[in-house]
Amino acid sequence: MIKIIYLTDKKNNTRLGSIELQSRLPKILLSRSFLKHYLIRSREVIIKFGYWSQTFSVKKSNDLSENEIGLTRGTIPFTIPDELVYDIKVDGNVIHIGPFIAYIAKNKFKQLTPNLLEKCKNRFKLDEAKVPFLIICSSESINPANKTITGYYYQPKTGKWKKEDFPFPDSIFKKLRIPEEIELSLENVIGGKLFNTNPFNKFQLWEACSADEKVKMFLPETKLYKTSNDLEEMLKKFDTVYMKPVKGQQGKGIFVVKKEGNGFLIINRSKEKRFYRTVNEADKYLHRIIKVDYIIQQGVSTIYNNKKFDFRLYLQKNRQKEWICQGVIGRVAQENSIITNLKHVAHLTDGQKMLKIIFKLGDEEAEEIMNRTIEVSRQICEVLDQKLGHFGDVALDVIIDHDFNPWILEVNNLYGKKSLKILEDNEVISKLDATPLEYAISLAGF
Repeated sequence: MIKIIYLTDKKNNTRLGSIELQSRLPKILLSRSFLKHYLIRSREVIIKFGYWSQTFSVKKSNDLSENEIGLTRGTIPFTIPDELVYDIKVDGNVIHIGPFIAYIAKNKFKQLTPNLLEKCKNRFKLDEAKVPFLIICSSESINPANKTITGYYYQPKTGKWKKEDFPFPDSIFKKLRIPEEIELSLENVIGGKLFNTNPFNKFQLWEACSADEKVKMFLPETKLYKTSNDLEEMLKKFDTVYMKPVKGQQGKGIFVVKKEGNGFLIINRSKEKRFYRTVNEADKYLHRIIKVDYIIQQGVSTIYNNKKFDFRLYLQKNRQKEWICQGVIGRVAQENSIITNLKHVAHLTDGQKMLKIIFKLGDEEAEEIMNRTIEVSRQICEVLDQKLGHFGDVALDVIIDHDFNPWILEVNNLYGKKSLKILEDNEVISKLDATPLEYAISLAGF
């Protein structure tokens, strides 16, 4: 671990003596043991902090320890906080100080309230001894022209947050939609080191996965809803279809259309039913009340005691940059409800436990089915990375049918943790809180 020591020149009577400011290059003081340990023989080194770098002339010091780097205030256009400790990566004469990570918590800077910062401190365990240098910022506080970010960093000794300007960091993550131009400007500079890029919609998920033969079979067939012909085509293939807004609305605006006797039954999320003799009549009603873009999705039968059920799987990338499943919960809807959104859930439990109850399985069988479901979910996540952006933290809503086949209904990268809090599953919540930071450290190169 390394500490930054800020020096002044001899006029200010520093313990470390004169810094020769006449040189064209700014000076950096390094101990002889530091230079020996990292095999640095050059008279010049490059200091890298985030995406900022600068060349320094090396001055050997007998006063600094191997774990200290001496800089002069004013020789860099910002401050590397000297009350914290850092890791370093040395490659030849390049000294990379870090890891330096930014978390975009909100879009407006004024939303970075003391309460939010306190939650960030607890979530990322910033009071612990060895943590990366993390700033909490907003999309509004990102300056693409200057390649700088204004944010808050935590000072463990004082227990206070300090606002500073910094260069673009080593890596960035977020859990919200930010302006497209800001996201593009970050990607242009830091490349693939921004993760949880802006969300995709349900139809984009279908387009990406349906083009991949490995995973296509695990998604219900999906079609954009534009005319009665689209509805008629899907109802010829399937007895039941779901009508969903293309963009997620937390279960709002969902309808079921199913064949019923000599006509078609439409059921909304309030369990209200309407019967129509023809597809055209059903289509006219739907187009009268639908105001946004919709998809039509194949219905997959999963009923337990007149109740729908599904599973939510939480997948994240770890320090090894691999997708892993952090936990699975099972959700049973209220009787006759068409959705398993939290407001319409009758029962929540551990995912594998629910598999055993519903399908009357033993431990080994349930584990085998769940492992297959997790593997399919992992493959879906890999397709998302290839085709839709860069992700590291998602929740998948999955149905397991009566033949034990998994069906991926949705992938959410703006998911909440309310269900886990209701279950008091603090172990999974803790993993979900901490792991994105671990992945960000890995992306930063540490």
